Amino acid sequence: MTWRWRALRLAALVCAIVLTGGCASSADEPPVPTISGSKDARGHDPCMLLTAEQAGGFGLAGPGQASRAQEGPRCAWRGPGGATLTLTLYTDGGGLGTLAANSEPTTTRVRIAGYPALETFTGHGEFCQYDVGVAANQVVTAAAQAMAPDSCTALQAQLPTILGNLPAAGG
Repeated sequence: MTWRWRALRLAALVCAIVLTGGCASSADEPPVPTISGSKDARGHDPCMLLTAEQAGGFGLAGPGQASRAQEGPRCAWRGPGGATLTLTLYTDGGGLGTLAANSEPTTTRVRIAGYPALETFTGHGEFCQYDVGVAANQVVTAAAQAMAPDSCTALQAQLPTILGNLPAAGG
């Protein structure tokens, strides 16, 4: 059992014990922190956020397949052994605050490359997703499945470079 899974189980137990005393509900969630070094994801093609070299770092090859998700433009890459990576640009909604308010109870707040993010994963890291707030109302969602050594470790290693491929806000 990983330390994240243990911490998650402990947090769930504490929330269950003090439920009437105050595990925060979505209405009580603290505001999303100010984002410094904002990026501008509007109008960008998520397939262009991952270079061929970066795809190789994930063990993926070939160009990504563009599609449209409810949140916005999406690109998916597939690799051997069922490995997948998707990048989605959510720029026409409430941003990270909206996603946080509607997230699963197991979602945790983290920072990726200095940006506020939401982390959702399965127990052994088979699936991992980061919703990264790159500007006040803009989020880059990166989801990986069946990556080595685990999907969260793979995303944590590559996401700073992927986010670096976005232009600075106002630039």
